[in-house]
Amino acid sequence: MLLIRPQQTGYSACTPYGDVVLQSGDHQELFDFVEADLAPFQQAFTSFFESRIDKATAECIGEGIQSAMADGLQERAREMHPLLGNDSYLDSLSTMLLDYLNALLIHRRIELTREQYRKAATHLTDPIFHHGIARGRIKPREELLEAQYRIYEKRDTKALIGGHVHLVRLQKQLRLWLYWILDASASRFSKMTIDERCRLYRRVFNPGGISSDLVFTEHFSWSRPRRGILSLGTYVQRPGDILSWQEESEEKKEFAQAFRELDGDAIELDGELDRYLKGEIEKAEASDEVALFSEYEVHDFAHLLALEVRLMAGESTSVKRCRHCGRYFLAEKSTIEYCSRTAVGESAPCDVIGPRQSFSRLMEEDAALKAYNAAYKTFYARQRRGTMSEAGFSAWRDEAKRRLQEVREGDCPLEEYTAWLKQDVRKWTAN
Repeated sequence: MLLIRPQQTGYSACTPYGDVVLQSGDHQELFDFVEADLAPFQQAFTSFFESRIDKATAECIGEGIQSAMADGLQERAREMHPLLGNDSYLDSLSTMLLDYLNALLIHRRIELTREQYRKAATHLTDPIFHHGIARGRIKPREELLEAQYRIYEKRDTKALIGGHVHLVRLQKQLRLWLYWILDASASRFSKMTIDERCRLYRRVFNPGGISSDLVFTEHFSWSRPRRGILSLGTYVQRPGDILSWQEESEEKKEFAQAFRELDGDAIELDGELDRYLKGEIEKAEASDEVALFSEYEVHDFAHLLALEVRLMAGESTSVKRCRHCGRYFLAEKSTIEYCSRTAVGESAPCDVIGPRQSFSRLMEEDAALKAYNAAYKTFYARQRRGTMSEAGFSAWRDEAKRRLQEVREGDCPLEEYTAWLKQDVRKWTAN
């Protein structure tokens, strides 16, 4: 399990022990996953499985918990999303491996006792389970093994998620959510609000209303969630700070207890209580810190992606496809059409290269604009050299733009416009 704490933009992901494992301010990890090439991970997944389990007999292969392929599999998982690499957080890799094992056993009608199944499942997942554990296991391993064994025991094919193919389906679902609900580049929905698009999605894909794609458990608190555990080193290095913090906490607890009976303005405050309250009022007015805190529980990778889409919809986030590289990004303004990433093989970011290439294509397609641009450079150079006044240049530019619009609307022939652009420029130049 992870606790997802929404921020002004994006979120932070924390373990129940208070460790922050990911902070995403621009949802880039989600966008990277939706565009990721899953083939390297799928190859690493099947290679790892076949190095641990004989697919013909379900017998264990290899020794102990040591496996160099575990590092490779986790690295391929992290390339798709940072939280897929460490199995301590969401048990994603272990679940996919055991699901793949269940599919193999069920479809090949291989019969195993409970002891044989647990031996094979433990051997299969040992390298993953013992690699990269973060301050205690989030989910008990026994619970995971027992849940997967029950699926095998009942031959419950409907409960199978498809092993590594599970991520392919997640990609497709995520693309569906982004396009139908959030993509501001989608011309079909350009005049609809996000709420209207959510209702449209529900009517098209979930008309019965029996279940929902997005269901989350939310926790609320007035205090900033803090679960960090002070280490022994902290006490040794800064004992003075620790004592001061304890004294301040006790003092505030006493004041808070005295204020519990304060209801209405009839009760008079004096002395230290009055001074303390006035000081705290000033601090509250001066602070811009978030005061209401929420966090959501997520238990698997699919749950995380669904919640992230929910958060973006709630923030009315403007998600667009970059007109240059075609990948999703957050657009701070509705007029932004290019992301700031540098695409593979490019020497500059998309928001630098894209507009240049777009203008070049427009110039090739628009003969009138191409003629205007050439004349503009000539007149602008004259204005820079001082042989044409700034007022004269402005007058020519306004007239040239007006005539350009007439050409585009079909009120002026292109030949007449280009002839006008090539006229004797002395009438526009300074005396």
